Amino acid sequence: MPRKQFRVLVVYKKSAYQLYVVERRDPRMVRLARHQPARLRDLREAHAIHQHTLAAVISALARAGVAHTLVYRVDLRTAARSNLIVSVGGDGTFLHAAHVVDRTPILGVNSDPRRSEAVFCAATRETFEPIFIQAREGRTPLLALPRLQVRLNGRACLPLVVNDVLVAHDDPATMSRYHLRVGSSREAQKSSGIWIATAAGSSSAIAAAGGRQLPWTSSRFQYRSRELYEGRLARYHLTGGVLSARSAVEVVWMMRRGLACIDGPHARLPLQYGDRLTIRPAPAHPLRVYGVRAA
Repeated sequence: MPRKQFRVLVVYKKSAYQLYVVERRDPRMVRLARHQPARLRDLREAHAIHQHTLAAVISALARAGVAHTLVYRVDLRTAARSNLIVSVGGDGTFLHAAHVVDRTPILGVNSDPRRSEAVFCAATRETFEPIFIQAREGRTPLLALPRLQVRLNGRACLPLVVNDVLVAHDDPATMSRYHLRVGSSREAQKSSGIWIATAAGSSSAIAAAGGRQLPWTSSRFQYRSRELYEGRLARYHLTGGVLSARSAVEVVWMMRRGLACIDGPHARLPLQYGDRLTIRPAPAHPLRVYGVRAA
């Protein structure tokens, strides 16, 4: 493709300092900044490091003569007409960007490696330019990560799932009640919620709940009920497991309120009594990611 036609969409986060001190002028945060600045030292340092990384990414694109569009992640709506998405932040920003992607590849930049694990981000401030050049020239590995599709009462919902889905009550202190169906087995459960994760998401929250880590490119996925209530009337068999690409997990919500959170807290599906969620692989829509190695 001619160089002048190559377009990059840069998706960035705003630091907590930028949001709550500089822009929103949160009264408590501003008061701390004025009278107890030492208590905000870590926020200021994180803000400066993030801004430095964002500036370095933009400078590298300018040196390469590449046209780019800069979008704050909350304002992101589409990746149309972009040849590459570059996310600058951590895994949260990467996932924000991934939610508007169909076939456009994505390259994640960890803007602050001292504070962020950012497992989906292959680049840092120091390594972005060579990795970007190699990606543009087709010399950087491109990993295809299988995603999941969520249906609510039969209706397909977006975004597609890159990492995991948490189904739980919208009050974290309230027990969740639901009917779980996996294959031909079904049972009523009470727990603090249920995780359904892709292979790429198998090393995050579901692992802490007792799940099993899978190779990132695997088409299999898994579910895991968390903190199941076991008492005189409760004995469970569907506590978790790894499923094939042809399987599905069905959750019928049995409370007045609940949420299905997709890849974190920002993409939410409100649930009401009797709502039926079906989660299964979306084989035609893998996420194409530059530079990360298959776990």
